[in-house]
Amino acid sequence: MPVFAGVAIVCLLGLLLSLPHAQEMNKTNTCAEVEVQSVKVSPELEIGILHDPTPAKIETIPAEALETTPSASGKAVTVIALGPVLGSMDSPGIKTDLACTAKGVVLTATITRSANYHGAVRQNQNWRPRIEMALALRQAEVTFEVIWRMRLTTGAELDHAQTPPSYPDQQYPITVTAMVR
Repeated sequence: MPVFAGVAIVCLLGLLLSLPHAQEMNKTNTCAEVEVQSVKVSPELEIGILHDPTPAKIETIPAEALETTPSASGKAVTVIALGPVLGSMDSPGIKTDLACTAKGVVLTATITRSANYHGAVRQNQNWRPRIEMALALRQAEVTFEVIWRMRLTTGAELDHAQTPPSYPDQQYPITVTAMVR
């Protein structure tokens, strides 16, 4: 029995270490309503706690300390965008693009899936992309929108995809909007 437990621990560590660590991008994007100070993209493993049927969501938490530039004034907040459930056939390298809107900011996150994926569940490791952004709000209320897109390694954009084994077909793009205060 101790040998089985040792093998199980080694396998679990291999799965945990196979996903890369967070990608931190200092993408300062100044809009009239908000200043995006940083963007951090990281994988979040699906270990029992993320069996939430919500495909994607946005959370806002107060920032304890946000390093702001002299031009940044206003309330500091952290916005967390959780993406859809993905698998081992999806690249953890999420491409992000920021754009200003009349009422806030839009983050477009592009997921890349292997073009060779044909529904197999072998060694599937479910996870969700997590994008954490440090913001300095210049208005009392700012619209924050995340658009999740999926494309194949060939460049073809997908309008739906499924992550096995127990998740339903997901329509793309997924758009989530929240008011940040």
